[in-house]
Amino acid sequence: MSQKKKNNFIPILTSEAGACLTLTNWHEIGVETVAYYFDELLMKPGFSLLNTLPDLRSYCGWQGTIVVNAARLKANSKGQYSFRSRFDGSIISIREEELLALLLKLQPEIVILPQQLAETHVIELSSKIPHIFRVGNEVKSAGRYLVYDKQIPWSDFMQQVRNNEGKTSYLAGEFDGLQLDELINEGIELIESDKPASDAFAGQVYTEQGTIALLESAMAEQHQVIDEKCTCPTCEQRLTRAYLHHLLMHTPLLCQRFLIQHNAHYYQHRIQSLL
Repeated sequence: MSQKKKNNFIPILTSEAGACLTLTNWHEIGVETVAYYFDELLMKPGFSLLNTLPDLRSYCGWQGTIVVNAARLKANSKGQYSFRSRFDGSIISIREEELLALLLKLQPEIVILPQQLAETHVIELSSKIPHIFRVGNEVKSAGRYLVYDKQIPWSDFMQQVRNNEGKTSYLAGEFDGLQLDELINEGIELIESDKPASDAFAGQVYTEQGTIALLESAMAEQHQVIDEKCTCPTCEQRLTRAYLHHLLMHTPLLCQRFLIQHNAHYYQHRIQSLL
């Protein structure tokens, strides 16, 4: 008998929405793997502090699988990676050798590499980190990283997914329910998405009948839970749409936690129901 696949929904804990939940909140809904974006870590806590740590786990506290996603970093002709901090506008720069050394020091189980990273460094990392991914198929020692940004037709993206040349794929993007179903049916095991959290952040929550907008005035009169069949902590507490509408209007930070837990649980449960 084949072993059932584990949870493959990977939330982004360094996004504005993803950071709303505590590690306990994520654990409560059964999340096993989380992603931290490398550029966000370089902004906060910063390069100097990261270099003093024994590993990333000692800083973040997550006991499951950790992904460090460095795909957003872009190198110049000298192999220098630079970007502007969203906190104070300063320019943060890191050399390729520093990037390599810090990734090894952080010891994540999965790393998504910048596309320009030298192949020799990719090979070195792949011998020391369990799972390495990078855009494209040209490096044998790395799996394939694909991002769906909605700028290309979904059918074209799915063609890229199917042309995997036998490699394991790590997909990232804002996948809706039907797209998620298609990816699972294709056998994709690693799906990173901030959509459940960012939708919840905006008051958009998932039900079996579709997405509802909790900020709509009609929600003030709906005294049922978000979804009667849902077993997330929010629905298990019998928090009604009317109550959550009021809470979102007047205490949004508290309400967003309830909604993110619901959406993330719903997204994950949808994946598991297809496995």
